Amino acid sequence: MGLLEGLLYMLWRGVAIGVIISAPMGPVGILCIQRTLEKGRRTGFYTGVGAALSDLVYCLLTGFGLSFIEEFLERNSNVIQLFGSIVLIGFGIYLFRTNPSKKLKRPSEKGIPAGKNILSGFLFTFSNPLIIFLIIGLFARFNFLLPEIKIYHYLLGFVSIIGGALAWWWIVTYSVDKVRAHFNLRSMWLINKIIGSVILLFAIVGIFNAAMGIANAAERAPSGSSVYMGDIINISNNGSGIKCNSLDIGGMRDFDMKFRIRNLRNAENKRYKFEDSSGTSGYNLHPCWGVNFGNGDTMVSVSVKTASNPLDALTYEPSITHTLRRGDEILADCASTAGFNIFEGLNAYRIRVKDGKLTIWGGNREYKVIFTDVKLDNVFDEFSFFVEPGGEIQIEHLDIKTLDSDNPGDDSIEESELPDIETLKETFRHSKDGIEGLWGLLDYSADDSYLKVGGEYTVAIIAAGNDVENAGEYNIYYVSGAIKYPSKWEYGSVKGLLKPTMFPNLYNMKWVSANGNEIKKSIKVEFDTRDMLINVPEYSSTLRFRKIYPENKE
Repeated sequence: MGLLEGLLYMLWRGVAIGVIISAPMGPVGILCIQRTLEKGRRTGFYTGVGAALSDLVYCLLTGFGLSFIEEFLERNSNVIQLFGSIVLIGFGIYLFRTNPSKKLKRPSEKGIPAGKNILSGFLFTFSNPLIIFLIIGLFARFNFLLPEIKIYHYLLGFVSIIGGALAWWWIVTYSVDKVRAHFNLRSMWLINKIIGSVILLFAIVGIFNAAMGIANAAERAPSGSSVYMGDIINISNNGSGIKCNSLDIGGMRDFDMKFRIRNLRNAENKRYKFEDSSGTSGYNLHPCWGVNFGNGDTMVSVSVKTASNPLDALTYEPSITHTLRRGDEILADCASTAGFNIFEGLNAYRIRVKDGKLTIWGGNREYKVIFTDVKLDNVFDEFSFFVEPGGEIQIEHLDIKTLDSDNPGDDSIEESELPDIETLKETFRHSKDGIEGLWGLLDYSADDSYLKVGGEYTVAIIAAGNDVENAGEYNIYYVSGAIKYPSKWEYGSVKGLLKPTMFPNLYNMKWVSANGNEIKKSIKVEFDTRDMLINVPEYSSTLRFRKIYPENKE
């Protein structure tokens, strides 16, 4: 979950939880209203502040307590949501049938300072620990605790809870102060019935969603529909045998796996030490790593090995070889000298099995097909990363999904599809090409009737390759920023192509406009140390991009 997405996710849920916890007209609500009627709005609001702080303490206790069982929550989220909704139903019925005026106690304090009002509201609410069951129900109902939520998301979530609670008490005291002449205890009874009905509605929707989730999970279980999202995984092998890190994936016949990986012990011509059980040392040049997937009887593996230590340094070119095996049988292999970080850099991979056919993509800048449509008839219930003696790898952003009729996956991947933005940045950071990088639209002067500038574009410019036919060319890919025709643009869409001219830093451009059509007119592009100026003279239009990442050192 991204930063902005996570913040928005927690913001409204926190506010909703804060309001629902505070809204029931229990004893503290009566106390708050009575103090507002007798001693003014400020006194009543301070009482509500104390109640909100007490609710926050219980929310923190609940959140930290539940975080210790987050794996259990992840695996049983539908059941927990069902339980939480049932708790809310009981609470809603209780509110609907309760007359709060029977619990009314007339306060004897006069002229209580703000601190004492807050403290009394806090203690009055904190003395009822049963509120924690309501909080558990709300956390479960709103999926407030998720494994992918980061600490800063939770901070906003808990701030939103107290913000929602304070907003509620501000509204209550404001409303009571305005209608004090017409307010009576039957109004509080009516509020209880309304709030109880709202909570019941939330609970019924939660039960329906949980029941549907349980039913869908039961239907998909035989095909292994689980989705695994992983944080950074380090596998280090200092021993003499192959070291594996395994994960049960539950019987997937068709699946789609994506990950990024860095080979940490793969420096050019360097040997890495390992020891066997007797303490005897050995050294391995470019330890191999790979992925196994299968059912225990028949395992399919993809191994990745770097070749260096040349016999003839004048003609040698380092390469990276991918080998596909079924058991001891080699199905295919592929050696690459370009498109990958050969040694210790970051590469991205996608492994896809669909309809019994395997396709693998990989690359450091853009995905390239490694193997395609290799026939497999396996059902895969486990996979593992493995490392040879002396090796160490770091895996991040691991994502595995089953492919079935409900989730057929995306078949549109082509060789031009970009890896994720962090992989691109890592690649650009090591690039010595001053043009390669992320560029953002700085300003423009365009005749919108001809050239539609569709937003504050960010694009990735990548060298097309070292082949004779495309030497000196650059591909331009869309990254973000489309405002006009946003549905036409996806991350990695081709935005343009640069072809060199006889003049340094001057290029001819093929450019795709905001509406997705290629501009047929002549376009010239000129680079300086950090700017890219696009000139379309026939349309009296210019666009200027500035390099965002990495910054050029002038």
